[in-house]
Amino acid sequence: MKSIILCFVCLLFLVLGACSQKVGLDAIFSGETVSYESEQLDCNTCHGPGDQYDPREIDSSSTHGKHVQHVAEAGFSCEKCHFDYPESATHMDGNDDTGTTAAQLVRFDSTNSNGAWTVEGGPGTGYCSSLSCHGAGALDWYGSEVWVLPDCVSCHDTLLGSRRQVLGAGGDFEKESHHVIDYSNRNSEIITKDDCLVCHDMEGHMAGTIRLNDADTASNVIIYDPDDPSVLEEFCLSCHDADGAAGQGAGALSPFSSSSAFGTIPNEAGGNISGYWNGTDTVHKMAELSCMGSGAPGTGCHGDSGQVNAHGSSNRGLLTSLMNFPPSTVEDFEYDNYKLCFDCHDAYPSVAKEIVLGYKEGGNYDVWWAPTPYYTTEIKSLFRERYFDESPQPQRPYNDTIWGDPYIPLHNYHLGPDGWMVTAWKYRGDSTETGRPTCTTCHNVHGTNGTVRSTYDEFGITAFTNGADEYKKLVPVENYQNTVFKNYPVNCNTSCHSIVPGTSYWNTPSDE
Repeated sequence: MKSIILCFVCLLFLVLGACSQKVGLDAIFSGETVSYESEQLDCNTCHGPGDQYDPREIDSSSTHGKHVQHVAEAGFSCEKCHFDYPESATHMDGNDDTGTTAAQLVRFDSTNSNGAWTVEGGPGTGYCSSLSCHGAGALDWYGSEVWVLPDCVSCHDTLLGSRRQVLGAGGDFEKESHHVIDYSNRNSEIITKDDCLVCHDMEGHMAGTIRLNDADTASNVIIYDPDDPSVLEEFCLSCHDADGAAGQGAGALSPFSSSSAFGTIPNEAGGNISGYWNGTDTVHKMAELSCMGSGAPGTGCHGDSGQVNAHGSSNRGLLTSLMNFPPSTVEDFEYDNYKLCFDCHDAYPSVAKEIVLGYKEGGNYDVWWAPTPYYTTEIKSLFRERYFDESPQPQRPYNDTIWGDPYIPLHNYHLGPDGWMVTAWKYRGDSTETGRPTCTTCHNVHGTNGTVRSTYDEFGITAFTNGADEYKKLVPVENYQNTVFKNYPVNCNTSCHSIVPGTSYWNTPSDE
């Protein structure tokens, strides 16, 4: 028995010793005011259900006192208004209103650096003023006035802490965006609160968590996790599908106040992306990429300068890194025209830029009018042509060229500098925005149903052989001029392939 008692005493001292590190035994036994280290305990540890100071219950039946409105409804953390209060000498003294500003029961965090709390006449009185959310006005905490959430532009037209400026001069929507912006009138675009509500769920707004609507199901909300932007894929694809934003009660294919609509230039692809992404040969999805990200492998392509941003980007296409749409230069090859694709592809050796554009200096494919910035030991790209027109080998009907060169590096020809192709592609189908073809002219980056090297299914590329030679065959030549090449999704501006009516290109062996 003595051993049991001794063990119990030892255990008691161990427990009390541990407690003393948090609150101090002397204070517990003397009834004095105590405090704790904020990193060890959360406010809700004590101020939970049933406690008289539970902020979700205080003043729940009246309009005076706004804990329910701020905590239960808006989702504010305690620290937003009671910043550093756990370290105050008056903490845990049993008074919910000290009646003096010296106690600093209310002190606002850095998002309200100009905010002030004023006590007028002792306990039960006090008002806040100059808060970011409420503007310059003063609101009586204990009064009956109910504050109405303002229009989005009232708060989101300025930079506040870590929150970006979304609206107004210099805001996100002044950058390149496919969302909300009416491209016919983008310089005078006026974004309304209803535009914001198409995407944003407002429950718990201002609590620091971005809640997004599922465009297919009105009851489903997607929570954005900054540490895992891939959670946004569900949100993005819920709208970029065949029925658009139908689940939100908005105009399904034109949900915003602008005239932009899925299925029309320049947004023809908007409602098809979900279908592409769920195709049978979605190489970017299989490489574990997602919609939003930094542009690095394993993240996503859409954002702004390496940051997730679905409002707008410094780069066209709402891309996180530079791609020039459309490339307009007629000078030598410019790396920035293809930067996003090439930077990411460096991590995937089979599709690195040296594979796409490289060939041997002085080799068979080294032609002046299709140059390369990347000389390699041999050509590796399979998008190449060899032209037979010399004795004893006659010209074959499936070899195409208008140049007469026996060897052609076809990527370099389509992407490189050549004056007559400078207006060969319409960006997003808009005939007022023409330039050179680029990667996405031929490759469906969102996904296909098995076409060679992620080229558009509409090309219908298939393989065939003739002896030791391997070829790729495109759709029948009668489709080149209008049906495929000049319409969505390819959007060529001229019928280049109708000049010489061939349907195939030769690719192996390299014959280097």
